[in-house]
This record gives sequence, structure tokens and C-alpha cells, in this order.
Amino acid sequence: MEQIKRQRNNSFDNYDDSKRKKIGSKSNNCLSRETITNVEDVSNELIYEIFEFLDYFHIYKVFFNLNVRFRNLLTNSSLPIKINISSISKSAYQQYYTDIIRTNAYRINSLRLSNLFIYGLASSPIQILSKFLQLERLILHNIQSEYLEESLLRLMSLPFLSSLTVTSLDNIKNKNVIYHQILRLPALKYCKFSLEGYSNDDIPLPSTTNDYNPIEHLIINDEMYLDQLNCLASYAPQLRRFSTQLRPEYWIQQTKISPLTLNHLTHVFLKMNNVSFNQFEQMVVDLFATIQFLRISVTNSADMEYMNNKRWEQLILSHMPNLRIFDIRYEGYLSNIAANNNYKLVLDSLINQFTSPFWIERQWFFALRYYQERSSNWIIFYSTDPYTYQ
Repeated sequence: MEQIKRQRNNSFDNYDDSKRKKIGSKSNNCLSRETITNVEDVSNELIYEIFEFLDYFHIYKVFFNLNVRFRNLLTNSSLPIKINISSISKSAYQQYYTDIIRTNAYRINSLRLSNLFIYGLASSPIQILSKFLQLERLILHNIQSEYLEESLLRLMSLPFLSSLTVTSLDNIKNKNVIYHQILRLPALKYCKFSLEGYSNDDIPLPSTTNDYNPIEHLIINDEMYLDQLNCLASYAPQLRRFSTQLRPEYWIQQTKISPLTLNHLTHVFLKMNNVSFNQFEQMVVDLFATIQFLRISVTNSADMEYMNNKRWEQLILSHMPNLRIFDIRYEGYLSNIAANNNYKLVLDSLINQFTSPFWIERQWFFALRYYQERSSNWIIFYSTDPYTYQ
């Protein structure tokens, strides 16, 4: 069945654009009587199945004005609609909004916006988000900050919104406000957001003990601070997969909280900029006891404790006993190599630490690369085959 669907999909993808224009034009007389008869004889069920393979805006352009039957198929159905507004002119959008979006808001279960002019219109879908009661998936690409916070507030009343992707176009003055709004959405399971901007003046993200979110997969493609991560964990006890970029703690001392144990967390992806091993270790102890998959990338670090095999072994055995996949890339400054030293001996001693039975039994293997930049010595320590041990 999947093969048949793929074949159908390919056939529609390769369908000649000129033929689509002929079908969509009522004034065209080139179609044979037999072709029109065959189209009219196709059942509604098969037509709806064909529609599943097409962008709904293309369906609208071709069929809405074709005849009464096809207009009714588009407007009188209860089947869900997926709306994708990316490359579309303003005039074409206005008519699409009038004919389909506004009158069928209750049917829309997927909405993707990426065209910049859409957000500022009085007829923008974000103005009526609260009416999309069947909405399950929302993607907001290139949204301006002035519209984002208001749009998120409208999502609070949507009972089925389980997937949210947000990419901001300009700087967000207070990211914690946005985080807080997203983490309070009642049905969210998957969330990915990339917010522009950097500030030390953000209002702290409040921790919670009773405002839990059902989110299971969270991707934050902008840098967070460690204290933000601890607060975030208090909202997401069901979290299973987590990915983010981390900075060290605020230079301003903030109130410490006891992080919520993430008993369901299995996959963690971290990019860390100048985060010490002590800080990383505490994060593991607080949050990562159940993880099975760990991928970390450490940059701009002078902390050679990331190269301490004994600390890694102890940390994994004591606090990550279920770890199956360990994928690391550490780039750090090596201060103990003088210009006249044989750096190969130093590198060999570092990498040989990770050939003990602990690492061999798990089939976790590593390599080390040395380079000089601006009279400084740098190493890159990385996994070579992290996915062998299952």
C-alpha cells in the first residue's frame, strides 16, 4: 500500500503544469468530451484520496471554480485541511483566505506560515488562531517579535495542538516570556523553536511545581543558560528527547531550585560553549539519570577534565547507567605543551586513557586531533563510531 501511495505521489509530482492550468480554466475548450465525462464519473471518495497528495492551495486554484460539484467537495466536507502559505501573492492569499481559511477554520489541522507579509495583515491566520479548534500542527517561520507573543496567547485555547515550530525573524527582547508561554500549552508533545536575540536582562523563567506540560520532544536552537535549563525541566516531567545549546550560568547569582527528575528522558543532544565539566557533571546528576543516548559538542573550553577518563567512567556508572550511545566532540585549549615538547607523546597519553576495558566493552572508540592556531595549541577529541553499542 505504501508503495502504491508513493507511486501515486510521484505521478502527481510529475504531472505537467500546463495540464493543470487547462483543468482549472472553465473557458478552455481543448479538453475532450470523454475526458470531462471520466472526471465527473470519479467518486468523491477517490477524489478526496487524490487530494491528500496535493497542496491544498493548488487544489483550491484548480478545482474551486471548476464547477459546483468540486466547489461543494471543497467547502462542504468535514475532512481536515492542511494549509501551507509560503510562496503566494498577497492578492491570491486574500481570495484564498475568504474562500477557504476563514470559512473552514474549524477543519484546519495543520498550518504552516512563512511568508513575511502574512503576519501583518488584518486577515492573517494568526488573528483567528483561537478558531482553529482542530489544529494539531503549527509552523511559524520568520515571524516578527511583535506578533509572536500575542500569537502564543491565542494558542492556549486549542485542545489538540501537539506540534509547534517557531523561528523568529528579529531579536526577541525577553526569551523567557516566550519559553514560559510555550511551556504552558496544554496539549503540546513536540516543540522546536529558534529565537533570535541575546540579553542578560531577561526576566527569570519561573519554576513550577503544578503547571506541568505534556511535551515529550523539545528542541531549542538558541543558547540557554544552565539555570534556565533547570527551570525548564520543572515544566516538562514527560520529556523524552531534548536538544539545546548551553552557556555557563548567569554572572548574576539567581535563586537556585531543586530540578525535577526527568524519569522519561532518554535522548539528549547538547552544544556547550565554555561550560566547565563540573557544571556539566552537576547537570547530569540533576537531570539525566535515565538517558540512553547522549551527544555533546563542547567548544571554546580550557577545561581538560573532559579528557579525564576516570571522571567519565564514574559519572556514567553512577548517574547514567542506561547509556547505550555516547557521542562526544570536545574542542579545547591545551596549555601543557611547550613549543619544544613532543606533542605526540602528550596526545598519545590522553587518548590511551580511553582504551580501558570500560570503553572497549561498550565499543566506544575515540580519536584525537591536534592543531595550532595563533600560537595556541588546540585538540579535538571525538567519537569515531558511537552507534555500535546497542
